[in-house]
Amino acid sequence: MNTPGSQPRRIKVGVVANEFFDPQAGGMGGFGWAARRVARLFSEQPGQGFEAVFLNRTLRPVPSGGLGLAGETPLFVCGGGRLSALRKVRVLGLDLLLMIDYRPSYRFFAAALPRTPIIVWVRDPRTPEDLRKVNTLRIPGAHGERPQGVLGVECTSLAGVVRGSRLLARPVLFATPAPSLAAKVPDTYGVKPPAVSFLPNIIDLDPGEVTKSERPSVVFLGRLDPIKRPWLFAELAGRFPGVDFLFLGHRHFEGEGTWRPAALPPNVRMLGHVEGAEKVRVLCSAWALINTSVHEGLAVSFLEALKCETPLISCQNTEGLASRFGVYVGRWDGDGLAALPHFAEALDRLLRDAAARTRLGREGRAWVSELHSPARFLDEFRLLCAGAGL
Repeated sequence: MNTPGSQPRRIKVGVVANEFFDPQAGGMGGFGWAARRVARLFSEQPGQGFEAVFLNRTLRPVPSGGLGLAGETPLFVCGGGRLSALRKVRVLGLDLLLMIDYRPSYRFFAAALPRTPIIVWVRDPRTPEDLRKVNTLRIPGAHGERPQGVLGVECTSLAGVVRGSRLLARPVLFATPAPSLAAKVPDTYGVKPPAVSFLPNIIDLDPGEVTKSERPSVVFLGRLDPIKRPWLFAELAGRFPGVDFLFLGHRHFEGEGTWRPAALPPNVRMLGHVEGAEKVRVLCSAWALINTSVHEGLAVSFLEALKCETPLISCQNTEGLASRFGVYVGRWDGDGLAALPHFAEALDRLLRDAAARTRLGREGRAWVSELHSPARFLDEFRLLCAGAGL
């Protein structure tokens, strides 16, 4: 109970994810990025009334009772016996579970806290049709090696969580940063929720006044794994020797079934994982962001590039962003090599039209600033919490 003059107790949010944007805590993918941004926002703005604890069932158990750290956020990994893990998670005092998309391992936390409200933040729903397209992926010159990182995940067990929650009158709400993804929820998770609310990404880059590089440069922002088809970016570089092609990211997978670049064109630079001011500098100086993925949800790289007034060239068009703030080259499955002439034509067009690049970049920045800001996230998250009875 709050006494007069005391601060209200913050809502304690268990952020359930399979990764936490940390090489030692599951990897550096989009789910981990989302989890870390939520936790950082709550930590940086404690007056907003939320605090985060990371929850995971599949990572290596942490000593000292299962509670460690990912970045600066407590990370609870439920290893060991089920009964012991149940007791430990219940003493965390969680008010809400925020599931970063859904994976079968998340069911443990739903069962451990059977009356705690759940928000499922739908980020990359993959329908059977999406999985079919992803499974066409091939790595050029890999001689039949199966690409790593493309196996589908069976997510329809979420339907059982929803049915059980209904019997206990536990609220389960669905939200997404991309309203167009709501149509994929039934086929991906086996659930037809009454509503899928908007819950934006947290894009907190502050680029200030943007200055583009004197020599043309374009960026690839993402993991250098097969599903992103980085070989297309490298092949494109060979067609534009007067343009700097910058890879921002590294590989999650190693060995057979990965992209193993040999001789790259001299205008290609591999910058590795880049964060903070250096990332903002590179994105602000770039003339375009090029996305070659065989599949995307709502790519965070799109939003970060647009916040830095950098237009898009992509074969993915979630929310119509590529066609609205750049060039959509059409969808190309398999190894994607047939798309290269279309990428080349799109890049040539943008390189020649400075006015279009400036207009698209500024319009994209205004759109991201309005819809995907920390303030907008907090507003929408509060509405969801209210809908969950908090």
